[in-house]
This record gives sequence, structure tokens and C-alpha cells, in this order.
Amino acid sequence: MNKKIFGYAGQILRIDLSKKKILKEPLREDFIKKYIGCTGYAAAILWYELKPKIDPLSPENKIIFSTGPLTGTLCPCSGSYEICFKSPLTNAFGESRSGGIFGPKMKYAGFDHIIIEGKSDKPVYIWINNEEVEIKDAQHLYGKTVHETTEIILEEIKDPEASIACIGPAGEKMVRFAAVMNDRDRAAGRCGGGAVMGSKNLKAIAVNGKKDIEISNPEKFYEVVTEAEKALLKKTALRRFGTINAITVLNAMGALPTKYGYTGFFEKAEDVSTERLSNKYLIKRRACFACPIGCGRYSEVKHGIWATPPHEGPEFETADMLGPWMCISNLEAIIKANYLCNNYGLDTISTGNVIAFAIECYEKGWIKEDLIKGIKLEWDNPETMIKLISLIAKREGIGDLLAEGVMRAAEKIGHGAPELALHTKGLEMPAHDPRGETRIMAIKYAVEYRGGCHVHSGFPGLYDRSPESLNDYGLKQFGLPWPPKGKFIEEGKGIAYRFFAIFGQIPEIMGMCQFSSMGSEGNMITVKDYVNIYSSLTGIEINEYELMKIAERVYNLKRCFNVREGFTRKDDKLPKRMYEPIATGPAKGEHVKNLDLMLNEFYEAMGWDIKTGIPTIEKLKELELEDIAKELKKI
Repeated sequence: MNKKIFGYAGQILRIDLSKKKILKEPLREDFIKKYIGCTGYAAAILWYELKPKIDPLSPENKIIFSTGPLTGTLCPCSGSYEICFKSPLTNAFGESRSGGIFGPKMKYAGFDHIIIEGKSDKPVYIWINNEEVEIKDAQHLYGKTVHETTEIILEEIKDPEASIACIGPAGEKMVRFAAVMNDRDRAAGRCGGGAVMGSKNLKAIAVNGKKDIEISNPEKFYEVVTEAEKALLKKTALRRFGTINAITVLNAMGALPTKYGYTGFFEKAEDVSTERLSNKYLIKRRACFACPIGCGRYSEVKHGIWATPPHEGPEFETADMLGPWMCISNLEAIIKANYLCNNYGLDTISTGNVIAFAIECYEKGWIKEDLIKGIKLEWDNPETMIKLISLIAKREGIGDLLAEGVMRAAEKIGHGAPELALHTKGLEMPAHDPRGETRIMAIKYAVEYRGGCHVHSGFPGLYDRSPESLNDYGLKQFGLPWPPKGKFIEEGKGIAYRFFAIFGQIPEIMGMCQFSSMGSEGNMITVKDYVNIYSSLTGIEINEYELMKIAERVYNLKRCFNVREGFTRKDDKLPKRMYEPIATGPAKGEHVKNLDLMLNEFYEAMGWDIKTGIPTIEKLKELELEDIAKELKKI
């Protein structure tokens, strides 16, 4: 980079583990202009540096730890970092966000991105201290849990203020949905980044730094971020109850995924509610860096067979996927299961999904007794859940099969398992059911580049959840259909999702938490707010429409990554169960009726080919992605 650009650290750290080579590179101004940062910048690196069709668990894959310009600043909710890679779970573009303090520490150490490539011949960890970088032996850490690894490394480097991102036994065993855990209990959970680290023999990255982030216009920046903080402080329910509050909210709608999606209503939902957690097990709230919301829960179970030490969680996805999803109402067991997943380094969403899948497969006679060896595969059995979590993390017994993820496990089980498996593109579906919650989630699950994801790009679930919805996300001025027609009306949802898909990229390229960008003007950070914050931070003047165009460019780039890997319209689909009526509860009988209608709307609105789902050459040229258009034209 030829000149100073405010807001950025200005450097990339590149580490080749095969050669034990450490390089420091300047940020590219052209990439900043086109993609801003974080997942946008990382997506460009992966596009230009990865060869198509590589094995995600081979040394040829890269894993990139990325921050954005807002990461580590006074901007509220700016504690994020994301990891990007080719996913071993989906073979598609993989990205996963985490909070805590790791991202800010990266920036303070002097790096916007850390690119890890190659494979070490033995387990190692990386220690980054104010631009001083060491590759250190980690053989003594092999087999250690996340908490054990964190404590040992902090003792070795003699810096208790450092942040550690590491893998547990699940990552070492290359469980395809292994998480990268930072600050003990914060998870970059989805898509299998932990398995990619494990494939490289990389146990951890420790980082600390004291460098400043320089601001172009400090007075203006302070003014706009203060206003943003005032807006986010209005998210009172999220601050008070955390995300686990969604258990009873969605259950009342008939949209709480229960019994592997058989129904959306759980009769014992109150037993796993935020009230039960707060009254019996909550120690205090927890917040990521610079977050005024503090949605994290810090809890423990003091006594009994489920006794669990203090740790973060459970949040909503975890509480449902390790609870009602398996018909489990024992909150103490759920807390224990959450702790074990964190410590082993497992994505709680995929873990809960694949265990419930195995229970239903066994119930249907598709899994034989010799595979489970006496394990009781049955609903509402906390002991079985705890046992399977351990087996999956260690790849033992049936755990070795389930560690492959629900898509691959289903293919090996055979019978009707592939149709039963709840995933899109190989990523296990989370705890939001488009049948009972809102149909816009159906088009989201189908088209998203990383698969069955509720939050990347963005979370549109508040848009039309109730008839009196006011949640326009500040997108009406750009053409978001308004007012919403109704949550179960499918016509128009593909058009509407275009705006959420694009807008959802903005927090991801800025280095922000998605929770900051949900709601309506006055209680969220809008496109206009992002423009004011980014411009005053960096001195780079852009307007709202230019920022939306950058976000659209990034979304299309990630789609093109998947196209190059062989993904087309045929992969934008939903599991069979989403077309089956919800069995019980307030949303009984609801189901997805016409995904093709929504797909056609979405493709047309995005400027993609309706037959293939591939961005057209004209659209890519409009987005100044001519070189990418040329490469796609070849295939």
C-alpha cells in the first residue's frame, strides 16, 4: 500500500507452515476499494490464490483470519473477526464469524489478515506479539481441550492479556464441522474451519498487540459511533434476555424446531427458557469487545450429575439444537453439552443436527445395532447426547460416521437417509424453520453460498414475522418491498431477499456483528450509518449506493467461487422435510410450497441466469468483476 489509509492496520501476515516461512505484505489499495475488508478481502484472496476443486483438507487449502476496518474501534459491536476457507463440510466457500477480543488484538498487533497455508510436519502454534511472529512447537498440546490449550499457552507466553484462537480434539481429528474457538468459549463454529486448522497441524494462534488504530476524523467518528451506540442500547430484550429468549418466542409461533423438524412446537419449552436459565444457572451477562448489547450468557451447574464449571452459553441455537431438537427438556444437560462442545471444539448446530438425525434413522431401522454398540438412540435421552458428543469429537464408533456431517453420513447410511437429512449444500440447518417462522428463510437457506445458514448474509427473519412488522432494516429506500405481504406468502420473497443478501455483506466486510444490523432506523446501524462511520474513520468518501454496490460485488464474488467449484441452480434446494406440513402446534400444516417461484424471483432480481443460477457476464461487468467473468465464461 503506497499511502496511509486510516482505520486499517495496513498489513497482511502470511505463514507457510510447510516451509516455516513468515512474510508480511502490505494491503492492496485496489482490494480495499473493491471489497473494503474482512470477508470481502478474504474472498478475493481465495478466488485468486486457490486452485478450483482442491481437497479442503489438503495443504493446498488456505485459512484466512480476517478483520475489517471497524474491528477494534470504538464503533459498537466491532469485536468481530471471520475465518474464510474452502469448507471441508460443503466443498463451497466457507466463512465463520466469532466475537470476543481476538479480532481487535489482531489489529492491535498490526495485521488486518492472517493467511495460513501449507501444512506443518508436526503440531505447532503461532505466537504474534506486536508484529513479532513465532512458530512454536505444540506437540505437548495434542489431545488437549480448548480450555486446557488456552491455559497452557497463556502460561508459556507469559502474557495473560493475549487472546487465543485454537482447536480442540475435534479439530485435530478433522471432524468436518469442528469449530475454531477463541477466548475459551467464543466460536467461529460453522463450516469446519477447525478441521482445516487440524489438517495443517495448527493447534492455535495466540495474539496480542498495543498498536493504535489511526482515525481520519476523530471528532466526527466519535459523534457517529456515539449515535450508533444509543440506537443499539434500545435492543432491550436482547440485552436483558440474550438470544435464548427466542425459545419461547418461536415456540409460541409454532416455529421452534423440535424432534428433528417434525414439529415446531415443544410442550416443555418453558423448561429450557431464558427465565429458567436466569433464575437457576446464570452467573452474569457477557459482551464481546465494544458491545453495548451483551447477549452472551455466563452460566454453570453447581451440583449433580450435570455439574458444569462456569463458561459462556448456551445461546438460542445451542439451546434448541441440543434441547427441543432432540426432545430434551433438561436444561442442566443442555448446559453440560454446550460446555463439552466448546471444549472439544464442535459446532453446536451441526452437532445437534447430526445426533437427532441419527436418532430418527435408528427409529426407522436404517442404523443397525452393531454400529451403535448398546447406545440408546432415542428421543429425550440426555445421556445419549453427552455420549455421542464425545464419540464424535474423538471419531470413535458411530461418532466417526457422524463426524462426517449429516450429508455424508446420510449417503453412507443409505435407505431414505439422504432425503431425511436436514442440510443445504452440506451445511446442517439451524434452529429457524422457514415453514413456521417466515418463508423468506426458505429462499435464504436455498441460495446462500455457505449452505443452510440463518445469519450469513444477514438475518431477514424479523422482516415479516408479524403483521405489524416495522423491521425494514433501513432498506426501503433501496427498493425493499414494503409493507411485507405476510410471513407465509411466498410471492415476492425472492425479490425481498435480494436486499437482505446484499445488505448482510456490509457487517461482514466491515468487521461487525450482524446483531448491530437488524431492526429499523433508530435501533440498528443502517447503510447510512455505516457510510458515516466508515468515511469518518478512513477518510474514504463513499455514499450509500456505492456501499451497497460494494456489498453486492462481494456477494457475487462468493457465489462465483461456488460456481467455479461446480455449484449451480441444482444445488439451491431444500430438504424434503421443508415441503412436509409441520405436524403440531400453532403453525400446524404450514410448509414450503413453491421454492422455484422464489428462486426465479431472486435470480432475476440479482441479475443471474434463471436456468443456472450463475451471475451473468453482464452483471459481473456491471460490478467491475470483468476478470472473474472471463474465467466463468471458460467453464
